[in-house]
Amino acid sequence: MPPKNMDDIAAFIDGMKFKKKTFGGVDELDVLKQMEALQQVYRSVYESQAAYYQALIDERDAMIARLRRG
Repeated sequence: MPPKNMDDIAAFIDGMKFKKKTFGGVDELDVLKQMEALQQVYRSVYESQAAYYQALIDERDAMIARLRRG
C-alpha cells in the first residue's frame, strides 16, 4: 500500500537500515539510495494529499455553482 500520511513516512524512516563499511561508518551509495527512496515516499504522500485537497476544492466549486444557478 502506498504511503498516505506523515505516520507512514515516520514508519518508513524507522525501518531504514544502512549498510556499514568496514572502516568509516556507512556506505555512502547506500545512504544516497535510501534518501532517494525517502524522497519518493514524501512525493507519494504529497501527491495523495494534493489530490484529496483538490477534490475538496472541486466539490466546493461545484456547490457554489449550484447555489448561484438557483
